[in-house]
Amino acid sequence: MIRPAVLDRLLWRIPTDLPPHAQTRTVETHGSRLRVRDTGAGKPGVVFICDPPNTVEHYDDLIAELGGNYRLLILELPGFGFSRADDLDAVTFAGSVAAVESALAALAPGPVVLCGPCVGGFVAAAVARRGRIPVAGLVLMQTPDTEGMRAWTARMDARGHLRRPWLGQLLTRLTAKRLTALWYRYAVGRDTDPRPLADTALAVLERGGAYPLATMFQLWSRDMTDQPVACPTLAIWGEQDRSHKYTDRESSRRHAPDATLCRFENCGHFPDLENPARFAATVRPFLDTHLGKF
Repeated sequence: MIRPAVLDRLLWRIPTDLPPHAQTRTVETHGSRLRVRDTGAGKPGVVFICDPPNTVEHYDDLIAELGGNYRLLILELPGFGFSRADDLDAVTFAGSVAAVESALAALAPGPVVLCGPCVGGFVAAAVARRGRIPVAGLVLMQTPDTEGMRAWTARMDARGHLRRPWLGQLLTRLTAKRLTALWYRYAVGRDTDPRPLADTALAVLERGGAYPLATMFQLWSRDMTDQPVACPTLAIWGEQDRSHKYTDRESSRRHAPDATLCRFENCGHFPDLENPARFAATVRPFLDTHLGKF
């Protein structure tokens, strides 16, 4: 049932005067306008799909680690952060996959490695499976199979309030800042200070950015799939992620049976953001193998 998502247009009024940044622009797709941070052409392309409430602002440290060797493209999902969903279908899983494909087609980065954290991993795998964008490899982070993802959603919304149409949209809007602050404290590893990540997300919300989590909970699970894709894949898990405490790490192989699993013992839900230096050192050989050294 997609109609409750209409309420998001009233509850989240994304501003038109977006924070200026030399590497950030808006790419129009069919049904949405995605905000993208692009470090510039001329290098092998590596794409990161933001895992809400993360936005492009969260990736500065990772860009510093990898931007010298690769063209990094950081994409927000339709309706989240400062990325507008003009068409209601754009907020569905299928619409988000189509929006990412359309944005990448417009940016023309050539063959890319797609990096998808959590639900973004499902988007990345779907883009690779559809074959409309040349994908040289996948890096999945905290990405289980569909059964594991649905179980995760049930744990995060234990009372089912956010999954109730209309009520969920209202509750998310009323409690977005509190939910955001709690989420980072809960999800990061013990050695990670959650405040920089939380402060960045809260600053986006304060300026008018959107976080329609209830709509994602209500709409995405029915269309997500873990059909296997024949693509070189690196699956990374932060072992201190309390939200995925009971998730089977091996379930990532439902997306890519031959995936190489890598465990970050001291990270939580955001291994790429909590420890950018280790993440870069881990993925660089994979990127060099499947994209070629720059």
